Amino acid sequence: MKRRRPRVTGEERSKLARQMKAEYYAGSSIRNLAERHEFSYGTVRTLLLLAKTRLRRRGKDTRPRSDPARPGDLTP
Repeated sequence: MKRRRPRVTGEERSKLARQMKAEYYAGSSIRNLAERHEFSYGTVRTLLLLAKTRLRRRGKDTRPRSDPARPGDLTP
């Protein structure tokens, strides 16, 4: 059984939310952040929203990306 973490409040909560936002924008998933910081998925999601994070859609993005170095591949 997992031990409960002490409640994170105030400036510490805001700092943690900003740190998670940076990690999320660097490519971490909410589940990865939850495991790394030992919080539930819901808590991490709430902290990301607190930090005004724009969340990605669910699932892996399989659409091909245009390479800006190759202008011929860009669609108008």
